[in-house]
Amino acid sequence: MPLWETRRSAEQALSGPLRPYSDLLSEVFASLDTCAGRLWRADTPFGRVCAVVLIKARNLALGCYSLALDALAQEAGALLRPLIESLELLEYLRQDPPRVAEALEQRLPKAGVIAQRIQGKFKDLRDHLSAHASHLSIGSEAMGHLVNLADGQVQTVQSYSEPVLRANLRFLLMAIVAAGGVAGRCVSVAEGRRVDALADNLNDLSRRAFELIDPVGAAEQAGN
Repeated sequence: MPLWETRRSAEQALSGPLRPYSDLLSEVFASLDTCAGRLWRADTPFGRVCAVVLIKARNLALGCYSLALDALAQEAGALLRPLIESLELLEYLRQDPPRVAEALEQRLPKAGVIAQRIQGKFKDLRDHLSAHASHLSIGSEAMGHLVNLADGQVQTVQSYSEPVLRANLRFLLMAIVAAGGVAGRCVSVAEGRRVDALADNLNDLSRRAFELIDPVGAAEQAGN
């Protein structure tokens, strides 16, 4: 199989049946760029640190997106863990802006401690990623997709599957919508006010993502 055949198939799907995911992901990435720019222009230690952490999170999310197009979402787990840690660090700084001194002086607590202090909700996912994605493992969770169970042969190139890509795009969309939420709150802190237009845009993106990911749940929620 040609090296980039899987990606070409994925890109065709992004222009076809998966276009709603592609379009919404592009909008959310653009919102992250807007947040990063505003944080940087706040020209404070808090704003500058949050800006670079957010850009790191954005780049990690883009890396996950790229790997998903190559059907390498399991390998993307190695990027997902630091992405989660970036989001938790932003929330840690937002909750107590003077903590930015810890970042500038390179004395931030370990990621697990930060998660505990902000009452993070990703411990189970981080533990799963540590066991099966962030470090090399020979277990079935990490290596099972490398063998074709139908013929018992190794699978050197991962083939395209629309249902698998759709599921991975849903997960990625949830992750970067969460990034947008915490980024918007950091902008509010950095600028000393609620950023109405930006907040409204981020809320709209979150609503649309929920409708795309879980249309039945969104309809039920709207009816209540």
